[in-house]
Amino acid sequence: MKLNGVTALIVDSDSFAVELLTQMLRGLGLGMPKVVDSVAAAKTALANNNYDLCICEAELPDSTGAEFVQWVRGQKAPLKYLPVLVSTGYSYLRNVTAARDAGAHLVVKKPLSGQILYDRIAWLANPSRSFLETETYTGIDRRFRSMGPPEGEGRRDTDLPAEIGAATEPNLSQAEIDAMMRPTKVAAI
Repeated sequence: MKLNGVTALIVDSDSFAVELLTQMLRGLGLGMPKVVDSVAAAKTALANNNYDLCICEAELPDSTGAEFVQWVRGQKAPLKYLPVLVSTGYSYLRNVTAARDAGAHLVVKKPLSGQILYDRIAWLANPSRSFLETETYTGIDRRFRSMGPPEGEGRRDTDLPAEIGAATEPNLSQAEIDAMMRPTKVAAI
């Protein structure tokens, strides 16, 4: 996956973390990302420009990453659909839950490696998860697997039926399964 041409907004007040993240993104082929240190500055940046990706710290000086994501999801299209990756050095369950419930695409724990960052960005680019808008939640579908509805009763149109039919294509070999489980290699750009 080529990342040149992708525009990113980084919302983080820690200059050391920002420098590392910026260098990793540039190493992956992105141009220089826009960096802001507060939610107020991020809102201004988003009002004036369109970005393809936002990476936001969970704890900011003037707000939280979850509150920022909730604000983004409350905006008009196309801003409300902005992929937001929340990063946190403190992976307390409450931080992860708050960001997830606000509609963040992913929550990742610091320190990040270039490989993890690339894998998460590549995963964000995969359009297999739908965007949901309900009375209580706006954001990406939080389900990672489609295993069918619990107890055979589905609530969504996209839920699989409880009965799974016969295979429509041959099963994967063990070598093919093993190849899918290996980490993605970052290509030199």
